[in-house]
Amino acid sequence: MSQHIFRGRWQEALVDIFWSSIVPATAFSVVAALVFLRLLTSSRAPSKNMGSGAVEMQFAFDERDQGFVTQKLEERQVVVSKLIVHPIKSCRGTSLAQADYNPSGLELDRRWSVIDANKHNILTARAFPKMVLIHPKIIEDPTDPSGGRLEIHFPPDSGCETFSVPLKPTASVLQQWSLVEDLTVHSFTSIDGYITQAYPTNADPTICSTILSRFFNRPVHLVYKGPRRRPAPPTHSFPQLEANVDYHDAFPLLFASEESFESVKNIVKKWCDEQENEDLRKWDASKMVIERYRPNVVLKGAGLPFAEDMWKELTISPAGASEVGGGKGFFTLVSKCTRCMLPNIDPADGSRNMSIPSKPLLKYRRGLDPGRMALSCFGCNGVPAQQGTLHVGDIVSVRTWDHV
Repeated sequence: MSQHIFRGRWQEALVDIFWSSIVPATAFSVVAALVFLRLLTSSRAPSKNMGSGAVEMQFAFDERDQGFVTQKLEERQVVVSKLIVHPIKSCRGTSLAQADYNPSGLELDRRWSVIDANKHNILTARAFPKMVLIHPKIIEDPTDPSGGRLEIHFPPDSGCETFSVPLKPTASVLQQWSLVEDLTVHSFTSIDGYITQAYPTNADPTICSTILSRFFNRPVHLVYKGPRRRPAPPTHSFPQLEANVDYHDAFPLLFASEESFESVKNIVKKWCDEQENEDLRKWDASKMVIERYRPNVVLKGAGLPFAEDMWKELTISPAGASEVGGGKGFFTLVSKCTRCMLPNIDPADGSRNMSIPSKPLLKYRRGLDPGRMALSCFGCNGVPAQQGTLHVGDIVSVRTWDHV
């Protein structure tokens, strides 16, 4: 008899005991029955358990596993494992040990973007895959009025020189920059931005545009988000959502878990194994990195994939806090993140595969977001309730379980 069958019959026996205990309705029998039910729900093996340590195939979170994940949360095993900020939209991200945040997202995340100098549309890696090879590096300097500089590096074979811009331009610096107020991205319009000039401020004011235009082979500018508020769109679960963003696609934060990403890699491998095309069958899913999906906050420790799809309200607290529920940061997950073709771009070399990982996710992870049923999902969009600081190793707790 397998362990699974044994556990199932043992649980059935506990249920029988529960109902036989409840009939007399004595104080003792009620307490005993509650103990039995607690034992039953906490000991149930997850329907798609991790077995020997590798995440098995699972396409969506099974609500029957909530008790299993809740135990992990209560044991403070679910933590922040990675924080990633993307200073320039669609360019390479940077992992940080800690990151300040506010209701618009992580500080400096998507604070800049590259725009077409003539049409004023914001360029993204969807149309220009090699953007992922531009590497903005955050150089902090507390003695600098601008807090330091953003150092922008290009691939060695690009013929483009490194240049820097002020990390947090002061009001006096911004007064010297031209403000553009008719930027567009996707279906969003009337976005503003300052045409950025180089650091130090006495450098050639056109150097940013000149070097980037050489890289893109067209006239472009680097812009820094202007003062106009840009509202995030409503979601199915939050039709009256009140949140603002900079140059994000739509929402302040993207949460994802290591367990979910491991499952995605398994999904990709399964799909590749099913293909007739030899190149697709040989595609190595094990080399995928989570940075393809450009998350901000990566979590680990739930023990099962896609649990975050059911975490509507989170608290994230410093590891040393005595009470997880009384920590610093409160976050609401407002929707699942529906995926476009951008994750098909390899962040290591800028190459794009027209099928992977988008087609595997469309086959196995579609129809999960009630607002956009035709699209696949990975990760969840989040909104901070206030400002604060996140650290790698912070403890995650779930205040509200519900479909995101």
